[in-house]
Amino acid sequence: MDKKMVNKKILPIIILVAVLSLAAYGIYSLQAGKSGNTTEQTEDDGKKSAAELARLQKEREELETQRKEQLGEFYVPLPAITEEKAEVKTVEAKALYVSSTVAGMTFDEEKVAYYAKYIKALNGESGEAADSSRLSELNKLEKVLGICEATEVNSLVIDIKNDDGVVSWTSDIGIVNTIKSNAANPMKDYAKLMDYLKSKDIYTIARVVAFKDPYFAKQFNEHAIQLKAGGVYKDRSGNVWVNPFDEYVWKYLVAISEEAALRGFNEVQYDYVRFPDGASYYNPITDFPGRNGRDKDEGIEDFLEYASKELEPYNVHVSADVFGIITHSWDDKPEDIGQTWRKVANNVDYICPMVYPSHYGAGNYNFAVPDQHPYEVLRLSMMEALERNAAQKNPGKIRPWIQGFTAPWVSGHITYDASTIAKQIVACAELGINEYIIWSASNNYDPMIFNYQDKINKNIRVSGQDILARTPEDTVKKFLDAQKNKRYSTQYLLTAIKDRSGDYDQFVLDVEESGMVLKSYDSLVVTANDDKKTYTATFNATYAKGDGTTETKPMKYKIALENDVYKVFKIEAAEKTEKAE
Repeated sequence: MDKKMVNKKILPIIILVAVLSLAAYGIYSLQAGKSGNTTEQTEDDGKKSAAELARLQKEREELETQRKEQLGEFYVPLPAITEEKAEVKTVEAKALYVSSTVAGMTFDEEKVAYYAKYIKALNGESGEAADSSRLSELNKLEKVLGICEATEVNSLVIDIKNDDGVVSWTSDIGIVNTIKSNAANPMKDYAKLMDYLKSKDIYTIARVVAFKDPYFAKQFNEHAIQLKAGGVYKDRSGNVWVNPFDEYVWKYLVAISEEAALRGFNEVQYDYVRFPDGASYYNPITDFPGRNGRDKDEGIEDFLEYASKELEPYNVHVSADVFGIITHSWDDKPEDIGQTWRKVANNVDYICPMVYPSHYGAGNYNFAVPDQHPYEVLRLSMMEALERNAAQKNPGKIRPWIQGFTAPWVSGHITYDASTIAKQIVACAELGINEYIIWSASNNYDPMIFNYQDKINKNIRVSGQDILARTPEDTVKKFLDAQKNKRYSTQYLLTAIKDRSGDYDQFVLDVEESGMVLKSYDSLVVTANDDKKTYTATFNATYAKGDGTTETKPMKYKIALENDVYKVFKIEAAEKTEKAE
């Protein structure tokens, strides 16, 4: 059932660059390994010797010559070789979004310090009265930097390529300069800001809008989504999108990402890493060159895999933004925009669902107006996200985008003041999700948002329940009901990872080919085992067999925590598992 057909033309380049890059970094030293000569590789303090640095530099020069020829207009140099291997910086990000226009503002460090002092006075931390006399003198960037200095905010998400396709700064990339996608140049003095953020140990995330790029699409119509009748597709706002299956577009996005890494960003975050919405309308009338039989979510999966591999030498994390709805949809249905949770999460370091309560329609999570319930919407959506992540071996961490704005276009909306915004952070924290990004298109942030710690219910977790507030008995009942009703996605989520295929399509085939369909069950008993951590469920089950007959037999499952979620284990497999948590 897997329709993926990766374009083979690009693989030799990827493999060559990856291998040579690793060699150039000194991650592998085949000569030293064969000869046992470790003194040539490093000095006693772990640093590379002068001879080793010279050898690596020569290899690098040869590699860069090849890369320039292969990448052409997309060429970006690799990071400089240093005495010590650079480490990828990792933080528990508590972030604000900053547009390139605001990031390009001049800032006065004295004003930043004043605003930080003002915030601390408001919070009663300084023992002084809050002096608001100079607030009108501050611009938005100075306020954002002051919040970083005075509160828990330790990260910024900054536009490097925005929704219009505008690249934020003067670029050294050939294609950017050819099409002049950076002509506006809103971040003329980016180096000053990056130096300041580094000096303050602020984690930097480069927001790169991926496939909503009307500027690039207009420059290269052949790389846009095509109409079968001729011409290019425009969404309901009149925007042209680039084709997410197009590897020429991939190279453009990755080149911009690599340059951001070279200029000091710790992470590259892809937004609009999807197809346009409204797929039911445009699917019959559009064409996607390069699709090669793939589903849309397979195309997005392939792009993220490619981008992550290409960015490996640049010592940055990779993240992706996804619609909030995909925490509870399955297999990109019914949206058909190319976003399936597991296919994104398994190819990035962070998955960032945009769970703005204002963006959910009436009836979602059983609320007439979800916008009125920020705490509940975040709690329920994050539970779904945790369940999906718990079904994967090594998914990206969850870092939600939360609503930092009031949505007057929503009938029945509420005002999102500091307290309301904080409720979303509280809901996440109570589930152990301690990272977040606040979205405000205006870049206006109330510093009082971050006084929420005393609102966190530290006793919300009930003994005997998992992170989803389920008991072992709840879990096995849900699992058996899913078997009866052929809800394969629920079975997949509740089955222990070791006991099923990691590929969902294969899992469904395995279930169907088993030939046994649960018709009913009774006498269910769930008891705690001696270890006080696992449980055994016994019951009588009646199965319909392929020949039309039924069979009733006693069954036994083991229930245990896996990634903090109760899962159903095959009893023989569970007994071999020494540690299920």
